[in-house]
Amino acid sequence: MLNKYPLWKNLVILVALVIGFIYALPNLFPDDYAIQITGARSSTEVNAGVLDRAVDVLERQGIEVKSSTLQDRDALIRLTTSEDQLQARPLVQAALGNEYLVALNMAASTPDWLRSLGAGPMKLGLDLRGGVHFLLEVDMETAVSQRLEAMSGQIKRELREERIRYRGGDVQDSREIVLSFRDEESRTEAFNMVRDQYNEFLLDEQTEGDEFLLVLTLSEAEVTAIQDYALEQNLTTIRNRVNELGVAEPLVQQQGADRIIVELPGVQDTAQAKRVLGATANLEFRMEARQDAPSSETEEFGFRDQPQRTARLEQEVIATGNNVANAQQAFDENGQPQVNITMDSVGVT
Repeated sequence: MLNKYPLWKNLVILVALVIGFIYALPNLFPDDYAIQITGARSSTEVNAGVLDRAVDVLERQGIEVKSSTLQDRDALIRLTTSEDQLQARPLVQAALGNEYLVALNMAASTPDWLRSLGAGPMKLGLDLRGGVHFLLEVDMETAVSQRLEAMSGQIKRELREERIRYRGGDVQDSREIVLSFRDEESRTEAFNMVRDQYNEFLLDEQTEGDEFLLVLTLSEAEVTAIQDYALEQNLTTIRNRVNELGVAEPLVQQQGADRIIVELPGVQDTAQAKRVLGATANLEFRMEARQDAPSSETEEFGFRDQPQRTARLEQEVIATGNNVANAQQAFDENGQPQVNITMDSVGVT
C-alpha cells in the first residue's frame, strides 16, 4: 500500500515517536532501594567521613552497597534489595548516633543523559507505590487562646500608657479577658478605650463585691477568623515541610473545618515523616529586659548553638506568630541575609 501522505507529515510522526520513546525510557529503570542520612539539626553536616563510617558498617555486616554519594548536606546509600534496606537502617543509625537521622528512601536510577533532557519515570500515587497517609487536626482552642493572650498583654500595656489603673487581667475560658478595677470611673475609661480600639470584642460591665469588672468576649466572627488563619498557616507550614522531604507529587489539603490530609507516595519511614510533619514551634516577640527589671517579670533563654550565651527577656509577649501577616527572605545593606516581617494591625501597635 502506497503512502499517500507528504514527507513532512511522516517526519512529524517519526519525530513524535522518537521523543515519546526517549521520555518513556526512564520507566525501564526502576528505583533503587536506598537509605538517606541527614543531620538531626540544620547545622549538622553529613561529610565524607560520616558516609565512610556508614558504608563500613554495612560491608562488615555483609550487606552489599551498590553506590554511595554525598548530595549537598545529605548522603545516599543505594542497596540491592528491600531486605538489605530494612536491615541497613538500624545498623547505620546505631553507628552514627542521635546526631544523624537515617531514613528509608527510593532513589531514582534514571541515567544522567536522560535526566539532562528533563526525562523522568512516571510518578506513582499512593495506591500504586505505597507510602504514608496522615490525618492531622489543628488545635483551634490553643490558636484562639494564644491570640487572646497576646491581645490581653497589648490591652494592659495600653491601659498603663493611658494611666488607667486596674487590679488585674486574666484570660478565661479561652474566649474572654476579665479586667478588674477599683472604681467605676476607671472601668468606664477602660470601656471607652477598648470599645474604640478593639471592635473584635463584645463588652460587658459587671460588679462583684468591691471589684468593678470589664469582661471582653471575642465575637464569633473574630474566633472564626482566627481559626481560619490558623488552618491556613498550618497548611503552608506542612507544605513547606513536605517539600523538604523531597516527596514526588504529595497531597496536602484541607478536610472539614479543622483537619488536614497529607499523603506521601513512596515514603517508607513513617517515623521520620511524623517527626518532620509533627514538629511544633511557637514564635513569640518579647522586649529585652531592663537591667533593673525584677526577676519575677523576666525569663532567661539560652542559645541552642552557643550554650554559653543567654538572653534576658521580659515575660510579657508583645506579639506572636499569629500577628505575622507576611515574611520574606531578603538581604540587608551589607549583603547579609535577613527576614522581612509584616505584622498585622495588632502586631504593629
